Amino acid sequence: MAFPNVTMPSVWDIPAAVGVPALLGQSISAGVDASASTALAGVAENYITSQAAKQWGIFDSTNTQLLTSGRVMGIEYENSYMVSDAPLEGGAFASYNKVKVPYNARVIMVCDGSETGSDGLLSAITKLIPNLSGKTGQHVRTSFLSTLESVCADTNLYSVVTPEFTAVNANILGYRWRRESRSGVTMLMAEIMIRQIRNTGTAAYTNTAQPQGEQAVQNGTVQTTTPSTAVNDAVAGVMA
Repeated sequence: MAFPNVTMPSVWDIPAAVGVPALLGQSISAGVDASASTALAGVAENYITSQAAKQWGIFDSTNTQLLTSGRVMGIEYENSYMVSDAPLEGGAFASYNKVKVPYNARVIMVCDGSETGSDGLLSAITKLIPNLSGKTGQHVRTSFLSTLESVCADTNLYSVVTPEFTAVNANILGYRWRRESRSGVTMLMAEIMIRQIRNTGTAAYTNTAQPQGEQAVQNGTVQTTTPSTAVNDAVAGVMA
């Protein structure tokens, strides 16, 4: 039995909504509305990304984001405790001292050459005309990598911020980045490794030098002198 023929509509009944591109067969007005909606969707997406960047990422003690030219694509957080075990007779063991170990975090950021602080429309125009803002995409990516290298080498404490949770007192231990042709030659993806730093111990120094603990030193020149009469009489009485 042959399949029945299904007639296709001459004009697609697809509404011109935000993010819906223009389709073949739509009217001119619908195509204009669809094109405008697609552009509006891009602006809205960039605006949402820029607003989310203010709540996600790595911040310093002044609540300033470190890498403004990178967008946070993911954050991983690892927190664990360690329990010590002591072996006993007969293969038994005893557990004691449950201690919290420093947490580890991993932040994945993407730098495509545009600043996250700009709005969507300005970002789109800047991509079309790179010299308009005076900062090309290559300049932004170079600044991103140099900033990442400098914060990785310092000993400052930073915070990993999310809308629901903030991990404080962390230091950047290392990073790695990659770029692939399938993701776009200008798309730079960086993976940043972070670990908690605990400043609980304080160094205290006291004056440990004591005069009575000094070793006797036998050196130098001794001058001869004539003994007094009392010394001579004492020596004579001892020898008598």
